[in-house]
Amino acid sequence: MRVMDWVIWNLGRVVALPLLYAPPLRMRRHGHEHLPASGPVLIVCNHVSVADPMVLMAAARSRRTSMMSKAELFRTPGFGFMLRRLRAFPIDRSKPADFGAIRHALGLLERGHAVVVFPEGHVSRSGRMRRGASGAGMFAQRPGVTVIPAVAWHTQRFKGPARVVFGPPIDMSDIAPGPRKARNREATDRIMAILARMVAEAGGPVQDPPVGPQRPIDKRRGIWFPPPEPEPELAQVPPRAY
Repeated sequence: MRVMDWVIWNLGRVVALPLLYAPPLRMRRHGHEHLPASGPVLIVCNHVSVADPMVLMAAARSRRTSMMSKAELFRTPGFGFMLRRLRAFPIDRSKPADFGAIRHALGLLERGHAVVVFPEGHVSRSGRMRRGASGAGMFAQRPGVTVIPAVAWHTQRFKGPARVVFGPPIDMSDIAPGPRKARNREATDRIMAILARMVAEAGGPVQDPPVGPQRPIDKRRGIWFPPPEPEPELAQVPPRAY
């Protein structure tokens, strides 16, 4: 099975993933120099499209990543097998906490792997971000883990040029000792505030940082995430020149 994993990964890395740089997505990546070449890495990303996991996997080359993905994807015959060969692992979002997925992610980080999580948990095609799940903050505080923020934009309609931007590591060392739940929330809010800023710089909507405990609306399924209240058309900031 390990040989098959190696074969599938290298075929994908050399053949399939480079195709994302061609039409229609025409992916462009920026900031990939922030990704450490080795050691445990937690990549935290916004989520605007079902294409984001594959796009992020391509953008993170040559670092191999393990994706935390919704359990529903693994129930499709053949597709679930392929996902596992690509080191994706399921998380059951219907549970308050999927301890099996949490233990698996922690084990990967302890062995020095790069793990990708989408703290929002669901797609928000408009770019308006949901509040993040506090599990992201828990992973981010593990000893020795480098936390790299990433944003994807223009992957929503599979029309390019899609943009993936990696930011510099997020420092969690100054989070004060205290109750674990509060520390995890603080770390997650720090991640979400940085991602919201990066989304705007990548061409997405300007928005207040989506911080605080998750609400029922943050856990609602669907590809469009409505704002809490009607708002006028969002102002845009000029995309950062990379």
